[in-house]
Amino acid sequence: MAIKSILCHMANDPRHRDRLELAIALTHRFEAHLNVVYVTSPVSMPPGAAGRAASNIFIQEQTEAAEEKAAAIRTELEERFSKSDCSHEMHMANGDHVKILAEHAHLSDLVVVGQGAPKSSDHVVLHTPEKIALEAGGPVLILPFEAGTWSAEKPLGRKVMVAWKNSKESIRAVRDGLSFLKGADDVHVFTVMTERNQVSGVDIGQYLSLHGVHAEIHADIDSHGRIGEQLRSRADTIGADLIVMGAFGSDSTWKERLFGGVTEHMLAHLERPLLVGH
Repeated sequence: MAIKSILCHMANDPRHRDRLELAIALTHRFEAHLNVVYVTSPVSMPPGAAGRAASNIFIQEQTEAAEEKAAAIRTELEERFSKSDCSHEMHMANGDHVKILAEHAHLSDLVVVGQGAPKSSDHVVLHTPEKIALEAGGPVLILPFEAGTWSAEKPLGRKVMVAWKNSKESIRAVRDGLSFLKGADDVHVFTVMTERNQVSGVDIGQYLSLHGVHAEIHADIDSHGRIGEQLRSRADTIGADLIVMGAFGSDSTWKERLFGGVTEHMLAHLERPLLVGH
């Protein structure tokens, strides 16, 4: 799928400018249009705030702080785009974060979000990437919070790892990630050694070849072992700078649908950008 519309989520986390710069770089790379969305409303009440009066005071303080941050973000965006010929639009909205992002994501070919800050961080992150991955209806690029794992100055997707299982989630992720796969220097597909009723690694290699992607197939993942840990180890071995995989899970609550086994592990140990399809 061609990437012609990119959605970048801004937030008040320390890496929002890095995320924006990467989104701008991808917009130029794919000759696309960039939509930048910033949700101004506070996320939630902290556990320590109790009582109606305390709650009202907290909400008022948070609302005022959010308005100040929104004004600062708008100024930052206007200054940045005044120095760029990037095709773009800015959207400032108030309301439920996931709902607003999902509405914009439905008409986006790629959604760029950042991983939430660690719980010990003082920063308030205004999104939940796990939920966006379910609601977007398309590919979501989740960027690790930690510095050093990705950079706007370094082209993303030169060495891509595909975690393959013959399922609608996996093939959706592969199709959605074709723009990255076609531009990669190296593509490595990792699948299980033997898997009943699954398309073999040879067949996914042939599928990619038909789309102009030469991939090296590795059918060496032990399905009886810890697949998430094996995939992380393989990513380290090949030096992958991007992982493409489907978001797997059951069909009950949103958390269980997404947080099933491998996907939960990869998100909990996010060490490099992850492009997921669901």
